[in-house]
This record gives sequence, C-alpha cells and structure tokens, in this order.
Amino acid sequence: MRLLLLLAVLLVGCDTAEVIPEADPDPVRAPATYTVTFDATWSADTHPSDFPGSSAHFSPLTGATHAPDVTLWEVGGTATEGIRSMAETGAVATLRAEVEAMGVSTATFVEGGIVGVSPGTATAELTVTSLRPLASVVTMLAPSPDWFVGVDRLDLREGDGWADRVEVDLVVYDAGTDDGATYTADNAARAMRAPITEATYGPLAGTTVGTLTFERQ
Repeated sequence: MRLLLLLAVLLVGCDTAEVIPEADPDPVRAPATYTVTFDATWSADTHPSDFPGSSAHFSPLTGATHAPDVTLWEVGGTATEGIRSMAETGAVATLRAEVEAMGVSTATFVEGGIVGVSPGTATAELTVTSLRPLASVVTMLAPSPDWFVGVDRLDLREGDGWADRVEVDLVVYDAGTDDGATYTADNAARAMRAPITEATYGPLAGTTVGTLTFERQ
C-alpha cells in the first residue's frame, strides 16, 4: 500500500511539473521578409529654392520592426535621444541602443544603405513576425537642422497574411530639437524639445521628397 501511495505522489508531481510550450499568438502568419527601397526624389528640379547641390543626401535607413505597443517616434510626440541624434547628425548608435534595450521579442533593429547624393536610392531588409508586425523606418535629410523622413508604425499585416507591397509618399518632419529654419542654419539647439511635426515652413513645406516601398520576398 505504501508503495502504491508513493508511486501516486510521484506521478502527480510529474504532471504538475510539466512545462507547456507557449502558444504562438498568430500561428497562421509565418515570418515574412521585406526589401525596403527608399527612392529619394529631392533635387534642384523638384525643390529649386536654396537646394544645397551636391551636399544633398540622406543618412542610413534605420529603425525597427516592433510590437504594436511600441512607438519609436510619432507626430505630436517628443523625439527620443536616438531620434534627435539621427535627425541632427545621421548617427544611429543611440537609436540602435534604444531598440536593443526593448528586447528581441519586442523590437528588432533595422539598418540599411544611404543616399549619398540626392536624388538616389537606398535599400534595407527587415523581417516581421506575429510578435513584431509593425515597421518604423527613418532617415535624416541633410543638410538640415533636424529634418527627417520616414514611416511610423506601418502595419504590414493583411488578412491572415502579409501585404505583398506597400508604398508610402514621404513628407518632411521636424524633430523639434533645433530651431533652424534653413538647410544650412547654424546650430540652435532647443532647451525644451518641441513635438515632432510635419515641416510647414522653409523650402520643403507641404512637399514630398520621395517614397518608401516595402516589397515582400
């Protein structure tokens, strides 16, 4: 009898210790890889007023694929230090650190090529998953005080799968970290950061400077 009771206790213990794998929250939607193409059209023909000539360029395409509750940047929000550094200098190290601090299950850093002289093109690759279905991608327009272009929280889901192709027209945003109003204005860092807004002043107000195209591979 004691032996039978002992066996019963051991069996119950094994059952309660069993580890059940976490279910995939979206098992129908397998990971998908996209090629992102930035087609920069900013030129002396499209924007003749004060166009900076051969110094016109864009920094590396950068950003992240991320969970729906993550925001790298948004219109009306305050730029993080990573977004400020990207928009003012084109540097991406701080933005990378911000993304990596979120953990790979929440966000994965994306970095691609540059447009060395605008007009031109640059590409990047990114992978979305059921946990990280959104993409936020940015690039600095230069020379400029703190202007950039990009997409915020672009949802690549479509039905039970993924969109084959998404194209976004790019307007120019002011990061709210520098008061300059022209391409080559002297540095005028703000003591208090203003909200990120679409540029409504200067030579780029109310215009587009290119497109971002996401094509599923």
